[in-house]
Amino acid sequence: MKSARMTVLVTPEQKTVIHDRARILGISTGEMVRRAVESFGASTGSAATAESEAVLNALADELQRAAGEAKVALVTANREMQSTLRQLARHRHAAP
Repeated sequence: MKSARMTVLVTPEQKTVIHDRARILGISTGEMVRRAVESFGASTGSAATAESEAVLNALADELQRAAGEAKVALVTANREMQSTLRQLARHRHAAP
């Protein structure tokens, strides 16, 4: 895919909002801007459809982020459980 650089001026507040939303979604600022432009209706022709698509994209991104966090939490919980089971087994074998 060919790409072209584009410079867009925004206020410092807008820049902060765009950067923060991208960070929350786990995507680059450039990707955030591209999705916002696409959801504006450039590719769908309908503002309502574009808005719905933008909402669905945001929800999908949030779901992906949450699933990643859940996976990390499950792996951590599994390690802790395995450690506890090993400790219990050692105590069981050491008991008179």
